Amino acid sequence: MSLSGPPAAASELHADGGLLLSDFTTERSDLDWYVLNDNVMGGRSEGTFRIEGGELYFAGSTNTRGGGFSSIRTRPVQLDLSKFAGIRLQVRGDGRRYTWRLATNARWRGRQVSYWADFDTRDGAWSTVNLPFSGFIPRFRGTTLDGPELNPEQITEMGLMIYDKLDGPFELRLASVQAYAAQEPFALEQYRWKNRVLVVNAQAREEPRLAALQAELTATSDEFADRDMVLVTLLDTGTSMAGDRELTAAEAAEARADLRLQTGSFALQLIGKDGSIKLATESATSISEIYALIDTMPMRQSEQADR
Repeated sequence: MSLSGPPAAASELHADGGLLLSDFTTERSDLDWYVLNDNVMGGRSEGTFRIEGGELYFAGSTNTRGGGFSSIRTRPVQLDLSKFAGIRLQVRGDGRRYTWRLATNARWRGRQVSYWADFDTRDGAWSTVNLPFSGFIPRFRGTTLDGPELNPEQITEMGLMIYDKLDGPFELRLASVQAYAAQEPFALEQYRWKNRVLVVNAQAREEPRLAALQAELTATSDEFADRDMVLVTLLDTGTSMAGDRELTAAEAAEARADLRLQTGSFALQLIGKDGSIKLATESATSISEIYALIDTMPMRQSEQADR
């Protein structure tokens, strides 16, 4: 696959300004992958891939005695992604850390520089991973370099790698690769008159009250969507989320400040479509109680009457 000049036809651009690079379903999006494991330097890791059902399945086993990495890479491409902010992946992982790799025409002492961005996965769960171009680190054979910085106008190769310095099996499913457009700074105000926002403030995703609530949300996803709701999780440790959007530490801190929430504590707030707080508690609250509260609201009753 070779793209030069304008990187895509208008039909490939998403409504949010993103660009689909591969969804593993059409010939147009086939990036022509190949395997490169650490056996090229005497290592013992194993890894391979297959594409089926609109997914790329990357699996194998790493062995740190001799290298410790497995990777797949694309054949040479010509991608000008200078109008975009980064790479977005839809992945289902195994709890291990993976690396997305880019290469350009940049050289260090005559050798090609590669650019790495690590990302964590959740075991058995699909997630959206945003990798801003500004976060890619120049490297040569695993050694971090001072530069040059990544130039997204001259991308010549992409790759997926596992090099987390652990031994054992790995398994990752990749459903799509996109270049995403720069987002407006996050603000809770963007949901006013469109969504009801359920905000959960916690130390980590494993916090029992948050974990229980998320299990309930999974079981009642249709009811959640029917009430035009969005879940915002503000975490001390781990990635804070607003719907499918990952929040930066600064964005999470600003949202906490707006709602007068403290780090290191659990709190739940329900914000109505009018922007006012309908519920604020530091206790465990079931999703059925939240749904019942919403259903007493005049705006919700009006919505139901109009259907």
